[in-house]
Amino acid sequence: MKQFVVTYDNALLLFTQENNGYRIESKFKGANPIAVTQDPVDTNIIYCGTFDRGLWKSDDSGETWIPIGTRFKNNDAFKQEDLHMTRVTSVKVYKVKDGQSMLLVGTEPSALFVSYDHGESFELVTDFSNIEGKDKWFFPPRPYTHHVKWQASNLHQPEKIYVTVEAGGMLYSEDYGESWQANSANHAPVDIHVLRTHPTKPNKLYGVCGDAFLNSGHGTVIESEDYGASWQDINEGITAKYGYNLAVNEDDQLVIATAKSPYTAHSYTDETESTIYYRHRDKNEQWIEATEGLPEQQGTIVSALTEYEGMFYAANNKGVFYSENGGQKWQQLNVNWPHEFSSQHAHQIMPIV
Repeated sequence: MKQFVVTYDNALLLFTQENNGYRIESKFKGANPIAVTQDPVDTNIIYCGTFDRGLWKSDDSGETWIPIGTRFKNNDAFKQEDLHMTRVTSVKVYKVKDGQSMLLVGTEPSALFVSYDHGESFELVTDFSNIEGKDKWFFPPRPYTHHVKWQASNLHQPEKIYVTVEAGGMLYSEDYGESWQANSANHAPVDIHVLRTHPTKPNKLYGVCGDAFLNSGHGTVIESEDYGASWQDINEGITAKYGYNLAVNEDDQLVIATAKSPYTAHSYTDETESTIYYRHRDKNEQWIEATEGLPEQQGTIVSALTEYEGMFYAANNKGVFYSENGGQKWQQLNVNWPHEFSSQHAHQIMPIV
């Protein structure tokens, strides 16, 4: 039985396979969920970060949820001992030493909090105040602030953790998140929306960026073969240059979700438009736009992407789609799509394993 969770603007959707289709359940409506992660040690545990309702936890694979990390309820004032984690923008659970789980929570403004007891208690890891250049970080829609956008690690080297800040570049830790430093590469990317490690190559990193719209010199997709010490652009064939999401599988097949601009990617107007590209290293070095089985680009809010068991999945306001051949052809999940989500942004899709 396959299960997925997808965070939309006003609810988290839980997809459960049954018979020849999928059943959808909508969880904590109105909580503005953004980021999700599953505990690799206790897979019944899932965490969800929301933009204005803090951090939530499920210990039954997404069926029921409770708020954790703060006593934040209905805009109550904070108590002195509370952690100010209302705007949670990134969550990830890592399997660390002795098989222990470590929950790392990224927020806006940019900071990292950690819990080693499944969310019973938290402590501040860093607010990046020691990072040179932090005074230049900004998020264009809210230029007075910035946030932790994405987290990644590799099973083969779990002590190395990578974090991106929107917009501020990449930071990394080599000691399970205890200390952090900025990516010191020459000509480093600034606005990495999603950073992926390769399933079998611990030194390999892929990123999809909005740098083309910040005049940073980088384009839509970047890759590194040395843990981020240097970066190369891999953009041939891409005409919609605003990169928002990316997924990669063991065969080094990649798919990306892009748009012509941030406005067309995220707007809720008649000008909304986005697309998906695929790229196979063993066949063709050029990105190819995918159309077969996908909805019309006009009116489609830019997709969230993931990979599971070699297959790619894309979630957007038109539904959830999957590809069994590296992103060339797509099919829609057999599900009764709720009309209310036809105008909502999909932020992250995650398989429950």
